[in-house]
Amino acid sequence: MTSVALACNVPVFRYALERWPADPYELVVLHEGKLSAEDFAAVDTLRQADVRSDTPANFHVRTIEISAAEDSLLQDIWKKRESGNGPLLVTLYPRNAQEVPDRVVSVHPLGSQITQRSVDSPVRQQLAKRLLSGDSAVWVFVPCGDKAQDEAAFERLTVEVKKNQQSLELPPQDELEEDDLFQPENPIELRLGFSIITVDREDPKEVFFLEMLLGSEPDLESLDEPMAFPVIGRGRVLYALVGKGIFRDTVAMASRFVVGPCSCQVKEQNPGFDLLLAVDWDEKLGGAAISEPAETPSKGPILIDIPTGKK
Repeated sequence: MTSVALACNVPVFRYALERWPADPYELVVLHEGKLSAEDFAAVDTLRQADVRSDTPANFHVRTIEISAAEDSLLQDIWKKRESGNGPLLVTLYPRNAQEVPDRVVSVHPLGSQITQRSVDSPVRQQLAKRLLSGDSAVWVFVPCGDKAQDEAAFERLTVEVKKNQQSLELPPQDELEEDDLFQPENPIELRLGFSIITVDREDPKEVFFLEMLLGSEPDLESLDEPMAFPVIGRGRVLYALVGKGIFRDTVAMASRFVVGPCSCQVKEQNPGFDLLLAVDWDEKLGGAAISEPAETPSKGPILIDIPTGKK
């Protein structure tokens, strides 16, 4: 994909962390008739963590009585539910996630354990912690369950991640300091570093996390192969590498893109989608968080190739 953009020296991962707010998910509670006291309590629990709360996650909660639902997608979901079930929690990808094949992340009964784990999970907490510690990118590795495939893919990923960490370089400090878009007051160390985190497909605490990842591209859910997802900024997943697609060239392409200059400052013109994470990014970044577009630099536009590294 080629796009017109304006270049700066700030690395993509740093620019994304400081200037790309995480897009909000929509959590829609579909119900028929009045909600019970138990259902209201479940909705209230979700709202305590949404973007309006003191510890915000990037999602909004809406309750919709099915007779008032105008969205045909929601109407179809309700029609397909099992008869006699109570309210449903329908989770939708952010509207800016233009590359996902289906808006729906998941559909579960309201109040189920999966519903309670939609907002946060142990692996997502660790992922956010690493991004906030300064990792340029965190690779999320999803084994398929076949030991031979998983070990081979993980070994390839580990070798290439280490190789890129050793061979790539950030722009010189003096060049960064001269760039108007550089934020020296950011409390997070600017460094080059990659890490890998594994999420078990059988872990019940990570069901929703896996639903977000595997629903982000066509056919990922049906593939019985290990996968790797590079994540940067405030939880932006670039794309999936699958099976033998996890190898030297694809890992290097993603790594170079992440640490390279942020030539395309418009978030939506870059690949990927945002994860739902329970993190107050602005608070963690302090005065260095700039959740709005930068002013247009005086230099003219250039054409850049935005990598789409697929399987």
